Amino acid sequence: MQKLSFLMALAVAALLLASCGGAGGQRAPTGKIAFHSDRSGNFEVYVMNADGSEPTPLTDNPTQDVFPDWSPDGARIAFTSERDGNLEVYVMNADGSDPTNLTDNPADDGYPVWSPDGARIAFTSDRDGNGEVYIMNADGSNPTNLTANPAEDGFPTWSPDGSRIAFTSERNGNFEVYVMNADGSGPTNLTANPAEDAFPAWSPDGARIVFTSDRDGNGDIYVMTTDGSSLTFLTRSAAEDGFPAWSPDGSQIVFTSRRDDNLEVYVMNANGTGPTRLTDDPANDIFPAWSPAPSSPSDSATGTPGGAGR
Repeated sequence: MQKLSFLMALAVAALLLASCGGAGGQRAPTGKIAFHSDRSGNFEVYVMNADGSEPTPLTDNPTQDVFPDWSPDGARIAFTSERDGNLEVYVMNADGSDPTNLTDNPADDGYPVWSPDGARIAFTSDRDGNGEVYIMNADGSNPTNLTANPAEDGFPTWSPDGSRIAFTSERNGNFEVYVMNADGSGPTNLTANPAEDAFPAWSPDGARIVFTSDRDGNGDIYVMTTDGSSLTFLTRSAAEDGFPAWSPDGSQIVFTSRRDDNLEVYVMNANGTGPTRLTDDPANDIFPAWSPAPSSPSDSATGTPGGAGR
């Protein structure tokens, strides 16, 4: 496949999502969910209540604005935009105000994810000739290549303690989920499967990683422990499912599905039961990201921000 920039992400999305849930009760979702949608004619970043109500556009630009990710304090959203002629990482306030270009590089930069302490942002860039995982300070300074591999690497996600980063890599000949230390050392293949495994998201308790795989013939959502063991098949739908993200308490997973003939945002319990559609629009609603939980006094005491993992 091509470079693991935003354009490559769209190619993967087309493969996974362009081409039955379980039973069980489900708690009412709370908080906010950001996502990107082309319901206005091009992709923009939206936010809605976690029950799917009141979808509201945060961006309004004739180019593409995609891949939102909440800061740990819920005050800002990082996203990818093409508004400067190429793909860049931007950040804006959670109400959509004050969008700011963080990368400002002629290469393609995208898919930003905040570190748990809010001090850094990991992202995917092809500025060294192929897709790599980079890290930078939250103000865009000091970008550093973490993967430095001739294969395609991208789509990072932080462990809740900030010590490790899971990501997607093609270095074994097909897309697999890897994990490495936050400084880029010790990359380890977690999935090791001839199918395509991608888009990992770390659970808030640090114990599990959810991801998208086509190992059963179409895009579905799986979860595993952080050493790659105890693999569990969650969606088992004849339609394409992908782009999973956790609720802040880890009890639910929000994801994208084509089971209603177009791309919609769904939520399910963390064990795969009770899938429920949150969006209902003829346009494509993709790549949900759950807002973080408010920090508790104990979080403040330990320096650990509340929040969901992607």
